[in-house]
Amino acid sequence: MAEGSTAARQRKWHDTGHASLCVLGAHLRRIGFFRPLEEGLKLKQKVLKYTPVQKLEMLFVALLAGAKAVSQTSTTLRVDPALQAAFGLPGCADQSAIADTLDAATEPDVAALRQAIDTLFVQYSQARRHAFDQAVLVLDLDLSPLPASPRAEGSERGYMGRSRSKTGRKLVRVRAAAYQETVWEDVLPGRTVETLAVLQQAVEATERLLGLDGDTPEAQARRARTEWRLDSAWGSEAAINWLLGRGYQVTAKFRSTSRVKKLVAPITDWRPTSSTGREVASVPYPVGFVRPTRQYAVRTPSEEKPGGFYHAVLCTSRLELDMQQVVAHYDARAGMEADLKSDKRGLGLAVVRKRKLAAQKLVVLLLGLAHNVLIWARRWLTQSAPRLASFGIVRLVQQVWAIPGRVKFTPEGLQRVRLKRAHPQAHEVCRGLRPFLAQGETLGFWP
Repeated sequence: MAEGSTAARQRKWHDTGHASLCVLGAHLRRIGFFRPLEEGLKLKQKVLKYTPVQKLEMLFVALLAGAKAVSQTSTTLRVDPALQAAFGLPGCADQSAIADTLDAATEPDVAALRQAIDTLFVQYSQARRHAFDQAVLVLDLDLSPLPASPRAEGSERGYMGRSRSKTGRKLVRVRAAAYQETVWEDVLPGRTVETLAVLQQAVEATERLLGLDGDTPEAQARRARTEWRLDSAWGSEAAINWLLGRGYQVTAKFRSTSRVKKLVAPITDWRPTSSTGREVASVPYPVGFVRPTRQYAVRTPSEEKPGGFYHAVLCTSRLELDMQQVVAHYDARAGMEADLKSDKRGLGLAVVRKRKLAAQKLVVLLLGLAHNVLIWARRWLTQSAPRLASFGIVRLVQQVWAIPGRVKFTPEGLQRVRLKRAHPQAHEVCRGLRPFLAQGETLGFWP
C-alpha cells in the first residue's frame, strides 16, 4: 500500500520554473555525466542525510538555475522538487549544510574535483577535438580580479578592477576562443601578477587537457598549430620567448611603455584600420625573438589630450596574417572579457564568495563546469534549433533553461514535459530539446 502510494505521488504533475532545465538534467543523468564526480570525490565529512558529493551537485544545479549565492539554493533548487528529481537528486540540503561542506574542503578535495572536471572536459570538449589541419587553435589567457573580504583566505589588497572592494583574489583562466570553452582556471592570492611562472603553470595544465604535452612529433605539430593570445600584462620578452621556444604561435601586446615609445618614434606612415580614428603601421626596427615575428604599432586618439594618441605594439608569429588581419585578430581577444562578464552576470562568478581559499576554489571549479555545460548544451540544442547559437551565458541561464512548465515522473524517471506556451523562447527551445528525450518521453506545451 505504501509503495503504491509512493508510485502514485511520483506520477503526479509537478509545476516548475525550470521545465526546460529538467529535460537537460534528465539527459545528463541518463548519459552518466555525473559519474566522474561521484566516483572521484571522497570528501571526508559526516553524512546525515545527503553525501558531500550530492551537496556539491545541488550547488551546481542551483548555479545552472540562476543562483548567485550559496544561500540561493533555497530559492532555486530546494523549492523545486521536479528539478531535484530530474537531476537525480534525493532532495536539497539546507543552504548552511552546503556551505559547511564547502568550508570543510581541503586542497586534496580541490584536486579531486579538478581531476573529475578534467575527465568531463576531455570527454565533451570541442577544443579537445579541434581539427589542427584545418585551423589554428587560439587560446586566450587572462588574470582578472575576484573581489573578496579582507578576512578571506588569500585575499590581499590590490587592483580589483571597477569593484569598490580594494581586496580580493585573482582568477587565472584559459579560454578556447573558437568554442567559448573554459579550458582551465584557478584562484590565486590577490597580489599575484602576470609572471612567467603563472604563465607556465597555465600552459602546462592546458597541454595535459588538450593533448599538447610531450615531445612526440604529433604533439609538436599540434603546438605549432596552437596560438596563445596575450594582453599587455603578459607581453614580456621572457613570456613570449618561452612560448615561442615551446613551439607555439603567439600574438601579444608589449607591456613596456618605454619600449613602445621607442618603437613607434620613427614611424611616419600610418594607415587607417576598420575602427574610426585608429591607425596602424609596421615597426621599422622590431624587437628580436627566438623565432621570426612581425610587429605592428597601433595608435588610438586620446580622449584626454586633444591631438594626442595612445600607442601600443602588437607582436605576432602568425606570419601569414597581414597588418590589418593581425589588428582584427587581436581585437577578437575581447571575447575573453565578454565571457568573464557573462559568467559574472549569468553565473555569479564575482559574487559567489567563500572565506576559505579551498572552498572558493571548489566554487570556481563548479562555476567553470556550469559555464562549459551551458556551452556544450547550446551546441546540442542548435542541431535542431540553430537560432539559439547566438545566445550567450546570460540568455541561456535566464531564458533557455528557465522556461516554466509542468513535468511528470514515473518510478523510471522523467516521462512528460510541458513547456509554458507563452514563453517567448518556448517553441524554439522545444525544437532543440527533442533530441534530448529518451524513448517513451514526450515534450509539448502547456496550457
